[in-house]
Order: sequence, then C-alpha cells, then structure tokens
Amino acid sequence: MKNIKHFIWDFDGTLMDTYPNIIRYIKLALSDFGKDADDIEIMKKTAVRIPYAIEYYSELYGIPELLEHYKKYKEAETSDQIRLFPCVDKVLARVRKMGGTNYIFTNRGETIYGLLDRAGIRGEFAEIVTSADPVFKIKPAPDAILYLMEKYGGTKENTVMIGDRVCDLESGYNAGCKTAFLVTPSVPIYPKCDWYINDF
Repeated sequence: MKNIKHFIWDFDGTLMDTYPNIIRYIKLALSDFGKDADDIEIMKKTAVRIPYAIEYYSELYGIPELLEHYKKYKEAETSDQIRLFPCVDKVLARVRKMGGTNYIFTNRGETIYGLLDRAGIRGEFAEIVTSADPVFKIKPAPDAILYLMEKYGGTKENTVMIGDRVCDLESGYNAGCKTAFLVTPSVPIYPKCDWYINDF
C-alpha cells in the first residue's frame, strides 16, 4: 500500500466495534414485539447492510414498526458503550505521518461525531461523509468517494476504500479505486479486494 495517499474508512465495525450494540438494539426492538433472533444470524444480515437486517426481520415477523423501535434504542446509545479497535489511533496517525490523508465514508448519521470526539480521533480525518449529508447516496453508491477524490486530488491508483462489509467494497468498486477488506471473524464473507487486513 506504499503508493496509497488517500485512505477512506468505513466506521461501524471498521474503526469502532459497534456491532455488539447494533445486534443488541435489533434484539431489543424484536423483543418489543415478543420476537427474538440468533446473534450470529443477525450478524450475517448486518454484514450485508444494517437496513437489510432490519428489513429482513420486519418482513419475516410482519413488524413494519421495527425500524422505529431500532432507532429508539440506537438514539439512546452513549459513546462510552463503544470502543476503538486496538491500534486504530496509531494507524491513523501513521497514515498522516507518512504523508497520507484519512477520511470517513459511513452510512451512519451524525451520531458519529460524538463517538469520534470521545475516542479522541476526530482530528485525524480531513473530511467525514455521513448518511445525514443529503448530497450523497449511501453505500454502495460511489458518489462520496468520487467527491473526496476530486476535492483532495485522489486518483483511482492512490485511493483506497477500507471496510468490513461487502457494501463498503462495492462503493470502492463503483468508484474504480483500490479496496481493502478488514477481516472480521463474525462476518463470514471474503469479497474480492486488493488487500485483506487481519488487524490494525
């Protein structure tokens, strides 16, 4: 990756270990309607996309209100419930020290800022694109990646999209840039990419 200058990071499950909370919120939302699901099954569904998992259980159990109940629990989330993956802060600092630039492209909304502030890494990113930005479509759309490349002088050869789910890499494929997959044991999907990362 020595030629990479622009590092575009996913957030959930890549920089911070948010999946345990996401699984818990889905289970709490299901329990509001007297339903339950296996943790591993939920994880497999969220590995596609979190909205996909919610849509799946909403249709399976006939619960159109499931999304609203999930949001209720997610909005009550506190930043002290979530931790950075080990050495993330060191890797981000290393990227900058080597002359690279970090960005975030996430399907998460504005709750990301409080989490980044508490973790002390918000300043490591030149720009953060979230689902709250109405200009860009969420992943796997490439819009945000193309925007960051154009704004900061990135090319298809010196830009990488890094994530732990297929939709992260698909946004990279669609933008034509390099891709890196953060291998997560609980996500049994190994999509094609330029690099596999086992840990930070």
